[in-house]
Amino acid sequence: MSAFQVSLHAQPLLTKDEAAFYNLLRLTVQDQYLVFAQVPVWCLIDAQAADPKARAAFFNTIALRRVDFVLVHPGTLATEKIIELDDPAISAAQKEGRNKLIDGIFKEAGIALVRLQNPGSYTAPTLAAALGLGE
Repeated sequence: MSAFQVSLHAQPLLTKDEAAFYNLLRLTVQDQYLVFAQVPVWCLIDAQAADPKARAAFFNTIALRRVDFVLVHPGTLATEKIIELDDPAISAAQKEGRNKLIDGIFKEAGIALVRLQNPGSYTAPTLAAALGLGE
């Protein structure tokens, strides 16, 4: 029993399919990028506002949102690309709303976002091409 009067149990960070994609992604980018998984959106942006209430409202909107994978430059530690995997369990209406919000945030922040369909169908070369990575 925790101090919060809730039952707590460990859970996996990634599903088996996400873990398989993560391993392929690491193989594909090798030393070009650091790869992070399940990163909260608020960790990837610096949000400023003249009105503190507007900033707080924005952070409340993104509070529990996270992205699937992030590619970070190993030298500068700058976020280079966000990778979102298609989740067939999410309805089209939910995807549309979420995607619009996430797309807008990263477009304004100047961070490239790549959405991948059927993540289990990639090989290292096809994934590199989909991510726009050179040889």
